[in-house]
Amino acid sequence: MAEAARRFQPAGSPDLVRRMIARPVRLAHQARTRLPEREATPVQAPAMARAEAAIARLEAELGVMKAVVRVQRQEIESLRAQRRLLTESSPDDDVRATRERWADLVDSLLIRAR
Repeated sequence: MAEAARRFQPAGSPDLVRRMIARPVRLAHQARTRLPEREATPVQAPAMARAEAAIARLEAELGVMKAVVRVQRQEIESLRAQRRLLTESSPDDDVRATRERWADLVDSLLIRAR
């Protein structure tokens, strides 16, 4: 394979050298990082079962939290769409008039309370 690559690549190409060196280095690194599989001793079996149960519980909790976040995002998007619809459909004059009426009502209630 290296011979075929050399034929198609110009001489002294750094890409060719990188590819030829990187593959054996990567394979050697993967071989070193793999741990040999050992069977669990009877003492380790309950600890592994507890760890697996904890992992399963955490994965279930993560699934629930993701569902809650998804529903919250949908609700927020729905509220934003409603707000957009309300602000686009009502003219500025109507909004201003309503705001002034409410301000007058609050002022009159505050004046009467004194």
